[in-house]
Amino acid sequence: MTRAEAARVLAVAASTSLAYGRGPPQKWSLEEAKRALDLLAEDATFLSNGEWKEGASNGWTPLTSATFDCGVIGFDDEHAFIFWVEEED
Repeated sequence: MTRAEAARVLAVAASTSLAYGRGPPQKWSLEEAKRALDLLAEDATFLSNGEWKEGASNGWTPLTSATFDCGVIGFDDEHAFIFWVEEED
């Protein structure tokens, strides 16, 4: 997953409803997500549990027992970043 894709997943997880699909993330949340991920090195690795691309159907493999979950794991040689949310309908 690219840094840009990870930023989008982070923005979705932080600012939208996974259960009720309240549209794309707000512009401010995408900017904040990019800023947060910039704390990791250029060669950082990013992982998620699904596809959260703009204009595409969302699909994921749950990592928790919640009805919906979404998040980003990022790491480089010195730091790690984890942001995960769960939602029930």
